Amino acid sequence: MLPRNSFKSRLILLLLFLISLVYLSVSLICNFETGETLLERHFVLIKDTQETNNIPSTIYTERIPRVIHQIYKNDTIPEKWSAAYQSCMDQNPPGNWTHILWTDDKARNFITNFYSWFLPVYDSYPYDVQRFDALRYLLLYHFGGIYLDMDVGCKKDLSALLRHHAFFGKTSPYGVSNDVMGSEKGYELFRLLVLSLEAENHYRGTKYPTVMMSTGPMFVTRVLVKFLRKKSRETFEKVPSGGEDSPVAILPPELYGMSPVSYFEHYPGSSWHGWDVWVLGQISSRPGLFVFSVFVTFAGVLYFLKGRRTRG
Repeated sequence: MLPRNSFKSRLILLLLFLISLVYLSVSLICNFETGETLLERHFVLIKDTQETNNIPSTIYTERIPRVIHQIYKNDTIPEKWSAAYQSCMDQNPPGNWTHILWTDDKARNFITNFYSWFLPVYDSYPYDVQRFDALRYLLLYHFGGIYLDMDVGCKKDLSALLRHHAFFGKTSPYGVSNDVMGSEKGYELFRLLVLSLEAENHYRGTKYPTVMMSTGPMFVTRVLVKFLRKKSRETFEKVPSGGEDSPVAILPPELYGMSPVSYFEHYPGSSWHGWDVWVLGQISSRPGLFVFSVFVTFAGVLYFLKGRRTRG
């Protein structure tokens, strides 16, 4: 049996943890819900991509270079992702496309040669996935092209997406993902992403929120929404929808997720997720139970503290 003081300490720590989760959940919901309408306004229309697929690429301007960037620690593709990797080679064959696999050594050489000022931040990240995240923004800003996670396969030719300034995939329930992205070389949005990395390099309690908010999809979504709002103010009107004149195109779930017309297929991945992902998932799926748990824990702490004062 635990000593009473030890039990109280653990109860207080649990309460603080639950309160931090409440803060995180509420802040995320408030931040992202306000930007959802703006993101949806930039959805690419399915009919537009189908029409573009039937038009020779010489008819429209390809702003995004025909380069596909992927990142892994070495040159050996894991068996579980080999089918995904090969599908993108088959649908976007070398000769028409340049495929680059960025290993740890290639990544360090690239950053050392072109962004040496960023190396202290790059090396300070506690998790490898943060370095992978930061690298993809640097690559798309520096070279342009399309970035794909290793667990993302291609169901068709990606040429129709090259007419945009930049594009992202819409994820659920909020924001955009960073496992599929494209950008023209030197685009101002990716410059803003690169320059925002250092300021967001903070530890946020556990691995999942730290990664998501410092370099991951939540980080990208915040910067993207800020960028689109600025564009709206500059033009004094609504930013154009997700056509080729839009500053950013957002791929709706039908084009990004599981759908017959989707460009991509998502294989098992997210190997960096930990126990905190499960906790946050339970919060989002059972908010009532979570609030009840916080209330019971808070009441228990008050009860024990009151008993201690009474005995004192």
